[in-house]
Parts: sequence; C-alpha cells; structure tokens
Amino acid sequence: MAGAEVEVIEPDVAGAIGDYSAALDRALEAPVGAPRLEELARAGKTVAIVVDDPSRWTPVREALPIVLDRLHRAGVGLEAVTISVGVGRHQAVDEASMRRRVGDAIADRYRCFSPPVDDLSAYEELGTIAPGIPVRIFRPVASADLRILIGSVLPHLQAGFGGGYKLILPGTSHRSTLGALHRQGLMGDQGGDAAGLLGGDASTNPMRRAIHAAAGLLGPCWSISHAIGGPGQIFRIVAGRPESVQEILSEAARGRFRAPIEEPVDVVVAGNHPWPGDPMQSFKVLLHHRAGCRPGGALVGIFWTDPEEIGRSFPVGGLRAIAATGVVGAWGIRHLIPAAQQAAAVVGSPAAFMIRWARELVVDRDVLVYAPPLRERVGPRLGPVRLFDDMEALWKAVARGRGTSMRVRVFPSGGLTYVPARGG
Repeated sequence: MAGAEVEVIEPDVAGAIGDYSAALDRALEAPVGAPRLEELARAGKTVAIVVDDPSRWTPVREALPIVLDRLHRAGVGLEAVTISVGVGRHQAVDEASMRRRVGDAIADRYRCFSPPVDDLSAYEELGTIAPGIPVRIFRPVASADLRILIGSVLPHLQAGFGGGYKLILPGTSHRSTLGALHRQGLMGDQGGDAAGLLGGDASTNPMRRAIHAAAGLLGPCWSISHAIGGPGQIFRIVAGRPESVQEILSEAARGRFRAPIEEPVDVVVAGNHPWPGDPMQSFKVLLHHRAGCRPGGALVGIFWTDPEEIGRSFPVGGLRAIAATGVVGAWGIRHLIPAAQQAAAVVGSPAAFMIRWARELVVDRDVLVYAPPLRERVGPRLGPVRLFDDMEALWKAVARGRGTSMRVRVFPSGGLTYVPARGG
C-alpha cells in the first residue's frame, strides 16, 4: 500500500507486576469497600469460588492457592468450598482444561464445575428483575454463604467492561438468563451501533445495570480482579466489594486501552493479539475497532489462529455452514438480518445479540481477514467476510478501488485496544 498514510496505535502495557503473590497478598490485606476475606469466611460457612474461563489470561492457577489458604486458615473446611468456571455461552470446560485452569492439586482436592448451561435442574430460581429477566444461577454458586469472584477487567461490547458480577451473571447462569442479560446490551442502543456501549460507564450501561440488579438477589459476594494485558502481564490487583473493584479497574483499563477519539479513516487494521485464535474473540476485535473505520472503508483483521482454538466458541460445522452460503449468504447477512434479529428477540433467543453483531460488522464496511488456518477449514468466505492465506492478495484487495492516498490506522494488539463510538 505504497503512498498510504499509516498510523500505529499500541496499548499501554508498561508497569507489569513482578511478584504476583506479594501483590495479591497486599490487595487481600487492603480490600476496598468491604471487610477482609477472613472476616467474612468462617468455620461452618460454605464458599463458592467463581473464576473466569480459559479465554482470559487471568492468573487463576496462581491466585487460587493463596485464596484457599486464607479461607482454610479462617476455618472454612475443604469440603465447604466449590470452584466453578464462569463459562457463559463459551465452550464448556472439560477435565483437561479444568486441570490446566486450576492446577492438578486443586482439581484433585476440590469440587470443580463447568456449569451445564442448558440443564435447568442444576440452577436455583432466585426471582425476576425488570424487564422480566429470570435470575437462574448454578446451584453451588447460588446456595453458598459467600461467593468469591476471581477475574479480570477488559473492554466488552455490551457490558462496557467485563469482569466483576459478570462472572456469575451470565457466567454461571442458565441460558435463559444469559440471553436475557445480553439482550440488555442491545436495547440501550436501538437503531445504532451494536458496539455503542463499548468502554462506557456502568451507571449508564443497561446490561451492567441489569447484572447489578440480579446480583442483588444473591447473598454476599467478594471480588478479586485484575487489570491485565497478555499472558503474564498483570498491571494491578484490587479486591473487595465487587462494584468498587469494577469501577476502579474499568477506569484503569480505559486509561490503558482506549484509542484516541479521532476522525474515522479509510482502513483499520487490527491484530487479534493476545488472544489465542478463537474466531469469536478475534471477530470481536474487529467490532472493538469498527468505529475507527469510515462507512465504505475496509476493516482488516490479522488473526493469529491456533487450529486447536478454532471451535472454542463457535462450532466449525456452523462456520462451514455460513461459508457454504457464499455470495447469497453474504447478501442475506447484510439485508435480511434485521428481520432475523427482530424475530430472535421476540422469541427470546440468546442468539439475538450475535445476529446484531454480525450485521453491524459488515453492513457498511468491507471486512477482510488474514487467517490461513481458518481459511483452510472453511474456504475463502465466511458470509460477507473474505478470508485470506496470502498477505499480498489481501493488500491488493484492500487497495482495489481505493487508490493510493488511503489513511490507515493499525492496532497491532487489537485484543486489548478499542475505539469508542464518537462522543463516547
């Protein structure tokens, strides 16, 4: 792309913590807005620990022994502790993945769960919050005397930022609750950009407000959360009251990862670093940067795709089915999805928010992705998204019809950075 004006925007990843154990101990000794963990966890109490799933870089394996040691020194019995992974709609965590996530010693000694998202008998009915959202929580989490959340805060398309109570709602919620909560992340921005809530404040975010309302039906909760970058990059640890922890770390993530609000450019290039290649996480990267690309421009994804991760959040068979629709399917996604989304919302389908994302990504911009393993599995198209395994062919396609005076903005670590909607 000779002659193009290129700007590169990197996240702020300076100041990573050197001694994680010491930093975690300091956070546990000085919780914000809540008593120390040892004052809440006593002999005879049951404790549900909820950790985020393997699609996050949270140092769960390192944190758990420190937290468990404090619980047991406070008198909590080993049999009184459960560990659940907040998978939400992501892939269930099998035994091998659970062991990698929590460590063999903990997997051998404690009851560890990946909640069965569709088995209603495994969930407690806690009530309903407005506007008619059922609150159904995985029983070991709902019935405990205390819930400890161990996760991280990163930008999120619908909740503004992930982390906090989101590990339970929707992380350990039944699919009916999961879908209803995610739809709140669309209802606050009807007719506009599906990513308009990205990086916003919890107080004005409809999904986050619904999550907090639902959390009010639970008993005591305590959060241990992290500001993170890639693997092994921990910038800050905060513990205590979940709302306070979330507010502090959302501001920290905003300061590190939000791109300057500037005029949209002709071409936005986003790498999926540091994600391991899960296509859903990778396509979220493009949505996170969509606002930086002008209508009619090109969104380019440079995706490192681990073949073992391709089916993590979306079955390869489903991807192939979309790919098989070819040009006709591409037209349908652009022009028919509004009706499909409306129908899905009417029947309460959890897929409504994914349908909205799909259309917003491609409706008025070209989307081109370099991902050789994904192209090998599904072919040259994924609906209106063109897949490439040749970088030269990709750049020729980007330049076609756009001349040589394009403005290009590059986000090499697009898994961390995000572009807020203008005015956001």
